[in-house]
Amino acid sequence: MPESRYEVLALFTGAMVGGSLFIMATGSLMEFFSSALHVSQTQLGCILSIQMLGTVATVSVAGVLTDRFGDKAVVFWTGLLMGAALIAASLVTNFAWLIAWLLVYGLGYAAVTPAGSHAIIFFFAKSDRGLAMGIRQCGVPIAGVVGSLVLPAIAAHFAYRGALAAAGVLTILTCSVAAALYREPQELQGERISLRTMLLEMVQIARESRLILLTIVSMILICAQLAMMGFLTLTFMRVAGYALPVAVSLFTISQVAAIAGRLAWGWMSDHFFASSRTLPLAVACILVAFVALAIANLGPGTPLALAALAAVALGFTAEGWLGVGVIGFAEIGGEEHAGSALGVGLTWTFLAAMAAPAIFGAIVQVYGYAVAWRGLAALEVLGVIPALLASSVIVALFQRERAS
Repeated sequence: MPESRYEVLALFTGAMVGGSLFIMATGSLMEFFSSALHVSQTQLGCILSIQMLGTVATVSVAGVLTDRFGDKAVVFWTGLLMGAALIAASLVTNFAWLIAWLLVYGLGYAAVTPAGSHAIIFFFAKSDRGLAMGIRQCGVPIAGVVGSLVLPAIAAHFAYRGALAAAGVLTILTCSVAAALYREPQELQGERISLRTMLLEMVQIARESRLILLTIVSMILICAQLAMMGFLTLTFMRVAGYALPVAVSLFTISQVAAIAGRLAWGWMSDHFFASSRTLPLAVACILVAFVALAIANLGPGTPLALAALAAVALGFTAEGWLGVGVIGFAEIGGEEHAGSALGVGLTWTFLAAMAAPAIFGAIVQVYGYAVAWRGLAALEVLGVIPALLASSVIVALFQRERAS
């Protein structure tokens, strides 16, 4: 072994923090975009959606390339691409050009999750993978905490363009350091077969029924995460009437809760749910639905303590689940094809993520925030069905009934 598994986990968690810094802070920067660019609610949603569009377009390719060339190379080159795109976006003042460069950023962001998942599968036993992936996936809400504290402060002095440039530099730095320090085992340096063969294998993996059901529930849950990222701050400002610093602070609290959520959901998946990756997601869907209904009832007289509780609950549930979903995808593919399985599952998951902010923003513009959050709650309830169908517990009970 080139290094301890905990060193590997730390390196790829750091790379995930850097790669996710801007996308997770987008919601806390929405007011700066709105003031500087004078755009509608739907266009604000597109700032986040366009990043997800780039991710949707290339996440399958990113998974295949990670299987082919290994985690180390993909982390380095995609980190460079993301950072350069953010720096380029900071140099333009036109909304269309901003969207174009954020699309390029999204193309690189597609590899943030697949690159590193091979190492988790390789270095950790199945009974520990849920927690390990939960720790690694904490990089996303950690990026939300850091980004929502640092980038709005920079934007307050240097406008949103300064925040973009700072995020670009930090992205390049963290991904480059992780790639330079990671001593990749020979077994993980890529499968030396043709890309055509790997694409055919990915198509075969895509037909796996567990993968299909896990993808559906992930698509539903990711909508809640993107609604939180894009519109939780604005909901606190424009519905509850809080000032910008208070609303940003509440969003930051939600990201702290998401860190705890990713650890807790990963641990519960390993121990409480006996390594099931789908039963925890069924529970998460139910909890997210309740929290979304609570947020729909916010108003100008809402006490700050209740708003903080809602932010904590939403971060813990709507964002905490993702590590469990990711390790579920990776385990279906195994050590050799974890990237391909992740590529298939995340393509559809990120497709839902791409559409969610724009649709949520459009509903807000026409019907208001309360209707949008209630609609999200109804959607989350539907996610329980594919989660239960994919569960090995449900399958075992079905087989037992047929045998009797």
